[in-house]
Parts: sequence; structure tokens; C-alpha cells
Amino acid sequence: MNAENIAEQLEALSTEEMARASRKQVSTLRGVRGTPLGEVARILAETWKATPTRLPLHEEVLETLFSTAWEDGLIAVGLLAAATPDSPAEVLDIARGWLDRVDDVVTADALGWLAIGPAALASGAKLAPLFSELRSSPHPATRRAAVLTGMAMTPTRLEGPSAAALRERLGAKDIQFVSSSLKGPLEALASAFVRDEDAGVRKGLRRVLGSWALDAPDDAEHWMNTFPGGVPKMIREEVEHAAKKGRRKSG
Repeated sequence: MNAENIAEQLEALSTEEMARASRKQVSTLRGVRGTPLGEVARILAETWKATPTRLPLHEEVLETLFSTAWEDGLIAVGLLAAATPDSPAEVLDIARGWLDRVDDVVTADALGWLAIGPAALASGAKLAPLFSELRSSPHPATRRAAVLTGMAMTPTRLEGPSAAALRERLGAKDIQFVSSSLKGPLEALASAFVRDEDAGVRKGLRRVLGSWALDAPDDAEHWMNTFPGGVPKMIREEVEHAAKKGRRKSG
């Protein structure tokens, strides 16, 4: 596993046209190469296939990748996530160390959903203290990543280029971390972030709660209807809409 080789591959496939298009959606201090996300996923899968991630052996390489350009960081997250079945505690520790440097939504979502969420569950980490700690972060992208850990607690199929290494490892295109929503962790997550005022964090929470309500309408609505002081209107509308859809689907 070689960070320079990965960077060279990404740069060779980049174009200024793609970079301009990506910058309209992504703003990050690390910069954007302009590599198509399909190619990012392909390079990630091929890298993992050639050299499966081993910790702590590859931690320095992952750190270098994450600290380079945006596309390199997505590969770093994917390679880290693929090590979760072998080293969940180490994955969680590394991922949490990256949180303060996340400054875009795509990376935040991948880090939360693919690495922090499953690693926390697999390592037996206490989730309520984790959510409480991350809720107090002054960085919206950090809180967004924390919220997206909830996607790992619903039976939602993985999305995004950073999932390519996990798909390669498991030999499957459609991957879910759980077969049914985890009520306790999702209640703790929702309760911790329901009052967050950042628009991006709110949008992430609506996505998580919508996924929960689609799978387990009664549980999601019970949390919503019993939360002290009530929940914001947009949250209520999202949960009610997804719950109706979930009931129609199961009925």
C-alpha cells in the first residue's frame, strides 16, 4: 500500500472540468483533484484487493492519504472502514482522530457511516458518551459525521465511492451493517442531535430518522412523540412521511 502511487493514479485520471464540477459541490481546504468518483471507487477496490488494510501496519499510509486531496481522503476512509472486522477499536480511534480535520459533507458522511458507526458497534463502545462528546464539537462537519453514524444502525444499503473496499472484501454489491434498526442507539443519537442548529447536521439527521422510520415506523414515531419538549417541524414531517411509506411497504 503506497500513498504516492495512489495519488499518482488519481492525478492521472483527473481533469480540470471535473475539478470545477466537484468544487461546486465540495469545499475543502485539502483541495480537489477532479478525479471521477467512479475511478476513485475502482482505485480503492483495487488497492484493497492488492493489499488489504492491516492496522497498525498501514496507519501511516492512511494518515498520509487522508491529509492530501479530497479524493485521496475518500480512499483513506474506505481502506480504514474495510479494516473494521479485524480491528474495530483501532478503526474507531483513528477515525475519531480525523474528525476535527473533516471540512466537507461527503467525507463526513463516509467517515461516520462506514467507519465510526460500525466500528463503535463492533468494538462495544458506549454510544451515549460518544454522541455527547461529538455533539459539543464546534465543527459542523464533525457533528454531521457523528449524526451519519446512525445510518450504520439502520438496514440501509451502503452508498458512495468509499464503500468500494468493503464491497470488494465481502464480494457483494449490496451491503447493510444490520438487518433491522437498532432502537436504543438510534434513540440516543436522535436525542443528542435533534436540537442542533446547523443546516447540514439537520439534513443528516432527517436522513437517519427517515431511514429508521422507513424500517421501524412504530419505534421512530414513539421516540418522536415522547421526546421532551417535542421535535422541530421538519423532523416530525420527515418521520411521519417515512413511517407512512414504511407501513405501506410492509403491509
